[in-house]
Amino acid sequence: MLFALLALAIAATPAAQEVVCIGDSITAGAGLEAQHAWPLLLEQRMEEGAHVVNLGVSGATLLQGTDNPYLASARWSKSKVRSADVVIVMLGTNDSVLQERRKCWDKVDQLPDDLNAMLSAIQQRFGTPHILLCSPPPMFANAAGIKPPRTADLSERAPRLKELARAYRNFAIEHDGVEYVDVSRVLKVNMVTDGVHLTPFGSAAIADHLAARLRTPPSTAADSPATKLMQQIIKLELLDFHGYEGFGFYLPGQVACKLVRPHTAAAGHPWIWRARFWGHQPELDLALLERGFHLVYCDVANLYGSPTAVARWRQAYEFLHEELGLGAKPVLEGLSRGGLIVLNFAVQYPDDVAAIVLDNGVCDFRSWPGGKNGKRSDADWQQLLQAYGLEDERAWSGAESPLNDLGILAKERLPIHVLLGTADDVVPPAENGAKLIELYQDLGGPVTTWLKPGKGHHPHGLNPVQPLVRSLLRDIGFDAFNPASAIVPSVEYRGHPAGWGGGTWLNQLHKINQLAEQNPELDVVFFGDSITQGMTGSADRLTHQDGKRAIDRIPNTVSLGLSGDRTEHLRYRLRNGALTTLDPEVIVLQIGVNNINAFHTAQEVTEGLALLTKDILQQEPQATILICGPFPCGKSAADIRRQVVEELHLQAAQLAEHEHVIHMDLRSLFLDEDGNTNAMMAGDAIHISAAGKQTWIDAIAPTIHDLVNRN
Repeated sequence: MLFALLALAIAATPAAQEVVCIGDSITAGAGLEAQHAWPLLLEQRMEEGAHVVNLGVSGATLLQGTDNPYLASARWSKSKVRSADVVIVMLGTNDSVLQERRKCWDKVDQLPDDLNAMLSAIQQRFGTPHILLCSPPPMFANAAGIKPPRTADLSERAPRLKELARAYRNFAIEHDGVEYVDVSRVLKVNMVTDGVHLTPFGSAAIADHLAARLRTPPSTAADSPATKLMQQIIKLELLDFHGYEGFGFYLPGQVACKLVRPHTAAAGHPWIWRARFWGHQPELDLALLERGFHLVYCDVANLYGSPTAVARWRQAYEFLHEELGLGAKPVLEGLSRGGLIVLNFAVQYPDDVAAIVLDNGVCDFRSWPGGKNGKRSDADWQQLLQAYGLEDERAWSGAESPLNDLGILAKERLPIHVLLGTADDVVPPAENGAKLIELYQDLGGPVTTWLKPGKGHHPHGLNPVQPLVRSLLRDIGFDAFNPASAIVPSVEYRGHPAGWGGGTWLNQLHKINQLAEQNPELDVVFFGDSITQGMTGSADRLTHQDGKRAIDRIPNTVSLGLSGDRTEHLRYRLRNGALTTLDPEVIVLQIGVNNINAFHTAQEVTEGLALLTKDILQQEPQATILICGPFPCGKSAADIRRQVVEELHLQAAQLAEHEHVIHMDLRSLFLDEDGNTNAMMAGDAIHISAAGKQTWIDAIAPTIHDLVNRN
C-alpha cells in the first residue's frame, strides 16, 4: 500500500536544460544574498541536472542609446557562456527612468530596433535558443518605508512599464522562437523592499512563475485558433483582456462570443469556458491564460441553462473545437446563475468536458430565482419560465434540475470543484453547491470543496487562486507539479520573534550541519518546523541530562526543527542537512502545518508527506520514523484547515503499514470535548504551549525509549 501511494506522488518536472538569464539588478539579485537571486531559485525548481546562469547587470537597460545598455556591459561581452537551450530576458525597469542624471526613456523610440539587436545578439551567441521575453516586473509606489520623492518617481514610471510590456508582447508575436511572459501580476507589495527590488519571497515568486512556464509544452500547431478565427470571421472586435489579446465575434443567429488567446498557447490548445459575468473576478481566467489556456465566452444571458442555451453552447463548441482547433474538453466555469448552463451542458455532453468549476453556482433554479430559501427575483423567474417553456407548477416540481442527472457525470468521473461562501443567502449552499457535493459524493463522483467561511454570495473567486489552478491542471493531466513534494531550500530569513535569531535559512542550516558533525552519535532526531524547533530553541538544540526543558527527558537527542519549514524543505534538508551525517535510531517527524498555511491542498500535502517518508526510509534505513503531526490548527472544529490535517493523519496511518514507520495521532491531547483547542495549544492555535510541549513528550517518550533500547 505504501509504495502504491508513493507512485501517485511523482511530480512532472521540466527537462534538464541550459538556461541563461539576462537582466538588470532584479535578475542580478541586488540587495539579496547570492543564493536568493531568482535565477538560482529557478534552477532549484527545475529537473536535477538543469543549469541556470545569471548574467544580470545592475542598472542595465535594453535600450542601446542609454548610459548603461546591457549589450555593452562587460558581463555580457566577457561571458564565456556559449550554450543555452533557453534565454530569459527581463529588462525594462531602468529603461523607464527619466531623470536629470538618467534620461533612458528619451530613447524609447528606438525600442523596435533595440529589441531586434537583442534578438540578433542572442542568436549570434547561442544559435536559436528558445527566448522568454519577460515584461518588466511591477513597481509599487505604495511600498512601506519609501520616501515621497521615490513614490512620485515610481508613480511616473509605472505606466511606462506597461508600454514596454505591450511592445514586448507584439515583438514576440512577430518573431518565431520568442515567447512573451507576463510577470506583472506575480509580485505583491510585500515582496519588494524599495518598491522595485525583490525580497527572497519575491525572488521565489518569480522563479515559481518561470518554472511553471518552462514546464508547459507550447503548441506546435501551424495555425493558431486566433489565426483561424481571423481567417473565418470578417467582422471582429479587438479586445484587450488585462494585457491579453482577444476578439469579439458573432456566430450565425447573432450568438455573441469572445475568444482571448494566451501569449503562448499550450500543447493541445486547452481552454476555459466562462459562463456569464464576463470579466468579473477574473483571477482564475488570468491564471490559466498564463499557463497557455485560451479563454472563451458565449452569451446565454436570460436563458438560465435552458435547452436553448445548451443548443447555443453546442453550436459554439463545434465551431471552437472543430473549426478553430481548441481542445476537445474545456474546463467549464460557472459563476452564480452560470452554474445552470455549465451543469446542463455537461450532463448532455459529458464526453466533451474536462472539469467543472462552480463558484457559488445555482444548481437548482427553485432556489434562485425561485426564492425557495434564497433570494427571489420575480423578473428572472418569469424569464426563466419563458426560456424553458414551463408553467409555474411544472417548474416547482424540480424535474428540470441538473441535480437529478449527476449520475451521468459521476459515471464519467468528471471532476467538479465547488466554491462555497458559507453565508450565501442569495444562492443558499444547502440547496445548491453543498447539495451537489452531497449527491455527487454518494454517486462516487470526484468533487472538491473550496469553502469561503463567513463569505456571502460575493465576492466570487478564490484568494489565492493558485491551489485551485493546480488542482484543475492535475485533474486534466496537464501538469502534475506539486509544490509540497519539490526538493527546495527555504527562502526564510527570521529574527528573534519569529524563529532563529537572525540570518537566512541557509545560514541556520549550516549551523545545524556543524552541530551534527560535532555530535555524530545522537540516537534521536526531532525533524520538523517551528513546533519542533520550539522544543529547544535555536541556540541549544541538544538535550541535557539535567535540563529543565520537556525534551531533555529524552537523552542523546537533537532538535532539527526550523521555523517555517514545509515538506519540500525537509526533503531538501534530508539530502543536504544534518541527516547526511547522523544515523539516529528514531526520527520524530512533525510537519505539514506550514504547507496548509501556504494553501497547499490536502492531496498535495499528503503526497509531500509520503515522498518525505520514502526519502527517510531510503536514506536512514536503520531508523524508525515516528510521525506525530500535524497537531490541530485553528481554534475550532469549523476551521477549514482541520480537514487537511485529517487527510494528513489518514495518510500517515497508511504509511505506518511499513515496519519502520509508527503513526501516533496526538490531536485529542490538544482539544477539548467540543473540538476546540485547549491550554496545550498556544494562542495562535498553531504552536503549542509550554504545557503542550510536556504533553507531547509524555506521550511519545515511552515509545522512543523502547525503540532506542531495542536496538
